[in-house]
Amino acid sequence: MKTGYGKIKRGVLAVLCILAVLSAAVPRAVISAEAASVSSGEKKKIRRLLDGSILNYIEGYCNIPLSKQGDFKFHAGMKTDIAFHNVAYKDNVFSQYSSDRALMEKYRPYGGVFRYTDSVKEAVKKKGKQLFGNSFKLTFADSSGGSDFCNYPLSPDGKYVLMNFSDWGDWYVSRNYTGFAKKGSVYTARIKITAYWGGAEDDVTVRLFHADLKKKGSSFVITDIVLDK
Repeated sequence: MKTGYGKIKRGVLAVLCILAVLSAAVPRAVISAEAASVSSGEKKKIRRLLDGSILNYIEGYCNIPLSKQGDFKFHAGMKTDIAFHNVAYKDNVFSQYSSDRALMEKYRPYGGVFRYTDSVKEAVKKKGKQLFGNSFKLTFADSSGGSDFCNYPLSPDGKYVLMNFSDWGDWYVSRNYTGFAKKGSVYTARIKITAYWGGAEDDVTVRLFHADLKKKGSSFVITDIVLDK
């Protein structure tokens, strides 16, 4: 009897050990499967989209002193802001640019104005839909101000888009993707931006962002941009 009991006891312990190993391995397997669901090809497409569309804009936000930064909220106004930032130097938009002294004195923009013409509107709409999908609405912020962060507000009379994007000068910035993930149909890219003024390398500003995206055909559209820290 003692021998039989010992065998049963050893058998039970062996089963418990196997179950313990499996329970510890399953979460890791799930995490690995989730991470693996973002293929290298998808990562390249996401990086190419973000590098070419939103990161220069976000880096400009990081260039603004903390005391002057408004709330970074991803809403219709910011989508329009980013879309305009992407087309500002295209021929049909930049041809509407002016730094005429009278306009500079009247509207007090940081770097000039763009006439708010139909060709400008169409360029911004087209780029907005490419970046953010069919939910994109043309919604420029009001230059009278407010808590929402904005680089390209409309003048009070609605005739001009004011260029208030920050000057780079001796500002240094680097970006780094810290991870990609997928949950359901939503892809997430995490980004770390490090910035400092020339000669002030010991005074470094670090901002952590993440961007959510969804597939649209063979490409992606951006559904959210969040300042995490």
